[in-house]
Amino acid sequence: MRGMPIVPPASPLTDGIVTLRPRREEDLDAIALASHDPQTQRWLDDPPMAMDEQARAAALSRAEEAWRSGRAAPLTIADAATDQAIGMINLQFRGADVAALAYSVFPAHRGQGIAPRAVRLVADWAFGDLGLAKLLLESDEANAASKRVAEKCGFQPIGTTSQAGPDGVERTRIVFSRDH
Repeated sequence: MRGMPIVPPASPLTDGIVTLRPRREEDLDAIALASHDPQTQRWLDDPPMAMDEQARAAALSRAEEAWRSGRAAPLTIADAATDQAIGMINLQFRGADVAALAYSVFPAHRGQGIAPRAVRLVADWAFGDLGLAKLLLESDEANAASKRVAEKCGFQPIGTTSQAGPDGVERTRIVFSRDH
């Protein structure tokens, strides 16, 4: 945790194909729908998001609090042409100059190179504007797509961790690192 508020980028981060910006209410339907996808549930530990107004308000409140508290910088991955939400990426602070990345691309947009684009944009912002020295990325050892994203974006494997997933089954994760 950085311990101080994180200011979102002055303008959305973009490479012309994807845009990264803070979460908005209009993103929540796509986020909730994707959270129920079996492939998403396989790799993430978070429970699916309920679709009711209370869950929506809580999701936005958590995202805003993450920015204010300095714990994390939750961003929406949007299509640069339409601004439609196509995924999420979150920078989770582990100290003053270290953060971990977590991301998910919504089902209809997988296999199009979206995740590497988003990871590169966040890494450039984290190392440049935020002054971070190191980024970490964890991938389930069975998640070949996530491991490819890490490697494409210059992350190197540095070890493994094991823990029980939400289903109680022991899961091994590869920890990747990239230094500034």
